[in-house]
Amino acid sequence: MRICSLLFILGLFIFGCSKTAWIEVTKPAEYNVSDLKRLAVVDFTGPGSSGEIAAGKFTNQLWSTNYFSLLERKELQKVLEEHALQMSGVINDSTIVEFGKILGVDGLIVGSVTAYKAEDRKGKEKVKEQVWTGEYEKDKKGNYIYEKTVFGKEKKKKYKEVLVDKEFINREATVSLSFRLVSIQTAEIRASGSKTESYSRKFYPQSDNIPAPEAILSDLTDRVIQKFIPTISPYKVRVSKTFEKGNDEVNTGIELAQNNLWDKARTIWEKEVQKDNRNAPAFYNLGIAYEVSGDLVRAEQAYESALQIKARDLYMKALAQIRQRKEEQEKLRQQLRQE
Repeated sequence: MRICSLLFILGLFIFGCSKTAWIEVTKPAEYNVSDLKRLAVVDFTGPGSSGEIAAGKFTNQLWSTNYFSLLERKELQKVLEEHALQMSGVINDSTIVEFGKILGVDGLIVGSVTAYKAEDRKGKEKVKEQVWTGEYEKDKKGNYIYEKTVFGKEKKKKYKEVLVDKEFINREATVSLSFRLVSIQTAEIRASGSKTESYSRKFYPQSDNIPAPEAILSDLTDRVIQKFIPTISPYKVRVSKTFEKGNDEVNTGIELAQNNLWDKARTIWEKEVQKDNRNAPAFYNLGIAYEVSGDLVRAEQAYESALQIKARDLYMKALAQIRQRKEEQEKLRQQLRQE
């Protein structure tokens, strides 16, 4: 059980405990903004340096998608200096299009940091602790019990459980951001969003390493912006698929698939359905193999065949998911066609 849990936490592609495989799927962006090929992210408004931090992180995360061409922060600052402009006060609804043209971009991302705070709440509480009684453990004959320590062999101390007052710090933090992507050509808002991430954790100063407020706020900002990226850029997710056991051949195919030998697994399952057109597990697992290879049409057909043989929730769910994925693939093709 412990081994299975560890494998799940590590997020491995292949799982030996639950007969599950993970498939990487590319999903379309919420808004189709693929005609805006070159973007710039200007400093958000917000308290202190939070706006600059947010804009920098937004730029970095968009860069990693390889979907847009981005004006680098250094290049942006250079353009501002050439036109004797400063980031603060330059961008508003009446100047955003003109400013975008100066930068030579198709779209401009602007935003605001509406919450950026970390606070501590201190207090005391009763907790159970093991306290040395001043005595040592003895066996039934009254002889002292010894144990090995870093200092050598020593008498084993006798402890008792008591309630003690213990100071704590409850560190809470919140980051809220909103953004807009504006087309420079039409002045339209092509995408927008507002997200919030919060943090709350209790620490004991005597024993815990307490993360700095700046580190927590930085991490929360990353997490908020991660939620923004799928609104304007295609993104990847990992989807789990659970195999269904069957006869020896079907199970052999599962073992091959879990070792990333999908071609061999698919061949076995194809032979099985040709040999026995009532083998529902073979059809279902074959659908997974087709899905991995990107052949969504044949995957749908395989899932349909399994469902016709036997009405199972597993098959119905797989069929619904593959049909949704086909719809998403069409949206994705439209977005990538204009890239």
